[in-house]
Amino acid sequence: MNRKVFLTLTCIVVATVMILAVLLGCSHDPEPEEVFNILGAADSISPSLVAVKPVSGSIIRLEFSEPVRVYGNSFGSLTARSDGKFIFVSLDASLKPGMQSYVRGRVKDYSGNTTGFSIQVWGYNPDLPDILINEFTTKGTAKSPDRTELRVMGPGNINGMTLYNGVPDNFDSFVVFGDIDVESGDMIVVWWTEELPDHVAAEGVIDICAGTGEGLPSNNGAIVLCGTPSLGADVLDAVVYSNFSASYDGYGTRSAKEKATWVITAGAWKGDPLDSTSSTATRSMSRLQDGRDSDSSADWIITVTGGSTFGTVNSSEAY
Repeated sequence: MNRKVFLTLTCIVVATVMILAVLLGCSHDPEPEEVFNILGAADSISPSLVAVKPVSGSIIRLEFSEPVRVYGNSFGSLTARSDGKFIFVSLDASLKPGMQSYVRGRVKDYSGNTTGFSIQVWGYNPDLPDILINEFTTKGTAKSPDRTELRVMGPGNINGMTLYNGVPDNFDSFVVFGDIDVESGDMIVVWWTEELPDHVAAEGVIDICAGTGEGLPSNNGAIVLCGTPSLGADVLDAVVYSNFSASYDGYGTRSAKEKATWVITAGAWKGDPLDSTSSTATRSMSRLQDGRDSDSSADWIITVTGGSTFGTVNSSEAY
């Protein structure tokens, strides 16, 4: 056999061995969870985290957009188990109401798409009271700054409760309340100021400073009260207001419209917004005295000039 024939045969053998190796390497079936049907519109979208809810002092429930599983040991020392769209995470130590911590991890959907996250979680408060947004002003002055009054409808503790100037996904400022016991009939007045004034509304009222120099949006906005600052927390009450301007369907700005849409989609407001046109620093937007709560503008009036009553029973005199 001459040298040229020998080299040709050697190349053929090497090529054959390489082809067989590739074929044999592809013959092993992958894990079922990793098999994708390219022609069958396979899921390529990662799951998204939509809500975080404490269900006890030491257990946090994470809700995702689709069924998921825990990815490896990504939760570290924390114990995590999956149940459909939910992951239940057991914390290393119990969180008291109003306390916060962080949970980090990664999950995988049933098509193999993964999502990693690091989120803030808050302690469980089983004693949140029934409570309503009762009165507010949005065109404040130095003498009469913007305020929001909450009316307590039943006993409880407001620790961790959160009031948004805006909505949880789009806010200008917010206040997280501390460890305060309340009774039915109590009034909480949130001052949208950097400091509380020397003389607050009334004796016996729970006055809370928002710690911000910016008040509420004058004409178009939303105020939302949630059980905690956590993602997807339950909305306890909300109000949407507008001066029905010509732009963005009456909401004046894209941001104001998006906030209103959020509240309506959450089921916390129905129909047209409360008309803020005639309100002033002392003509407050005030819930009717009977405390009706249909989540609509029918529950509200604009009081007469000087008719704001923060910390006391609402005025029944409409402008």
